[in-house]
Amino acid sequence: MDRMVKFHRNQTRIEEMVLPAPFALVHFSALKEHEMVDPVHLDELSREIKRDGFLFFPVMVDRSSLVILDGHHRVSALIDLGCQLIPSFLVDYQDESIQVSSWRPEIPVEKESVILRGLSGKPFPPKTSRHIWPWPIPRCPFPLGFLKIDMEIPSSFGNFR
Repeated sequence: MDRMVKFHRNQTRIEEMVLPAPFALVHFSALKEHEMVDPVHLDELSREIKRDGFLFFPVMVDRSSLVILDGHHRVSALIDLGCQLIPSFLVDYQDESIQVSSWRPEIPVEKESVILRGLSGKPFPPKTSRHIWPWPIPRCPFPLGFLKIDMEIPSSFGNFR
């Protein structure tokens, strides 16, 4: 069982919980989207995350390709809020217990097409793919401040500025 730090508004504590996959803070520039976002939903979610000061649920990412499987709106909202690090579960998308289908009957979706769309830069329309996870996604609150990188480079690094 992996240990996970859970952040609460007034305290931090270590709790034991089972994580569905390895966890990482991934720089947003490494992630690839397979689905576009709905601007109205993105605006609502951005305001909600800003109000809360936390991201409560990590996104699901294919560990081999770094294609976002679930959480496109969360990633976009975090970027809009100035965050560079994205809390992510890195899943083995080839695991047969992970299933995908389409919310849109006119657009067939399979695991291969999800990865292809992510790698090609030609994402599906918003809310096309529907993933069914074989485990619950745990609530792991992350303060927004922990997801921002101070890009200031100390002068001692000379030519690397």
